[in-house]
Amino acid sequence: MTDSDGDAAETDGPSDTAPEANTGTESGTPADSDATERAREEVVEAMARAAEVYGIKPSYGRLYGLLYFAEEPLSLDELVAESDYAKSTVSTAMSALERYHFVHRRSIPGEGKKAYFEADTDFWYVFQQLLNQEVRSEVKIMTRALDEAAQTLREADSERADRDLEKVERLLAVYEKGDTALGVLTSSSFDQIMSVLGRFRSRE
Repeated sequence: MTDSDGDAAETDGPSDTAPEANTGTESGTPADSDATERAREEVVEAMARAAEVYGIKPSYGRLYGLLYFAEEPLSLDELVAESDYAKSTVSTAMSALERYHFVHRRSIPGEGKKAYFEADTDFWYVFQQLLNQEVRSEVKIMTRALDEAAQTLREADSERADRDLEKVERLLAVYEKGDTALGVLTSSSFDQIMSVLGRFRSRE
């Protein structure tokens, strides 16, 4: 299996013993601590499985989960220790997650150039960035190509060109509407979108 970056499926994954999330010093009984760890691990494991559903390495989901529950930013070395993944795996995962705005790189005073990472927990913001970077890029590529094809077909004089022009213009209309929808989604807050959806539902 390969992920969306074309990398090979995970081969240097963690050991059979599931890694524990970074917990820091916490109060409570040992039973409470154990219950917390089990709950965290369930969520982290679900994130790993969810990543795989989207064609992404499960290690990316697990590492994001560890950062999500971490009380403070973690360095590469700390992530390696927490996850049992090879440092090269963690480094590659952080680069990919950073590119898609799931994590942010942070510097810690007194730590020099050593990089630390923390999870972005605003999932609406992450979704908007993915729309802007990935989906909007596709829309621009397709819209430009369809515009040029439509112009060429309009200048042609044949029944075949007319049939193709109809198909191209129909697809172009879909992409133009999609671009409008993207503009709304990437410029509106989650509450604004939900408010609009709520008004539509009340009319049903």
